[in-house]
Amino acid sequence: MLPAAPALTDALSALLHSRLVGSMSGMSMSHGSGHAAVAGAMSLRGGSGTINILPQAVAVAFTLVFIAILVTHVLHLRETNGQRRLWHSGHVLMALGMAFMFAPSSIDHFNIPNGFWQLAFANGALAILAWMLAQALNGRAINVLWAIMALDLGAMAYMWSPGALQAPITWILVAYFAGQSLLWVSNLMREVDHKTLLGGGFSVAPDGAVAISAAEPLVCFRDLRVSMFAMTLGMAYMFAAIQLLA
Repeated sequence: MLPAAPALTDALSALLHSRLVGSMSGMSMSHGSGHAAVAGAMSLRGGSGTINILPQAVAVAFTLVFIAILVTHVLHLRETNGQRRLWHSGHVLMALGMAFMFAPSSIDHFNIPNGFWQLAFANGALAILAWMLAQALNGRAINVLWAIMALDLGAMAYMWSPGALQAPITWILVAYFAGQSLLWVSNLMREVDHKTLLGGGFSVAPDGAVAISAAEPLVCFRDLRVSMFAMTLGMAYMFAAIQLLA
């Protein structure tokens, strides 16, 4: 991995190191909020020459895409209720976090520390897991998409923890989100939405009546193929960029 000019090698190496150990450096981080400031200056040496991993134009484009995704899911959030509303809230949080992750320092002036995002996403994942456990103990059906949401939020917490990144885990997450993007764009996630992870099934009441317990569907009536495909593909791209920088 080589910078565009040899004279910048030592400086950029120092910036990358400080970013990966989680220190706060105004030159290497977007006020502690993303990898794009460093990524825009770094490149890979390939057989055909030097290729930018994440040039600023691409970072800005992804930032705008995630802002559009954020607005889309806020609209979905307003139109739904029950578990669907909470589920869309998770995607709103993820889109917001990814917008800040991609935002170069030139357009990010909020100075939000990495620790805030780590805590927000980790608490979101733990809250879902606790809720799933409570549902299971009460014999209630749990939509498998809740497990996917917990994993996604956990992955976001991992993304915002530069000092804890491990290559095998990062590449697994690249493959995971790339695969998930294919499920979304093909609309197969609507079939997953009808799968029950735990609980549910048939029960017979004392009077002989048969009751069916099923998980509450989470995918709303709107077409989510574009927004969720873009979100998960963007997450896969960011994980790949982070690992290549490391």
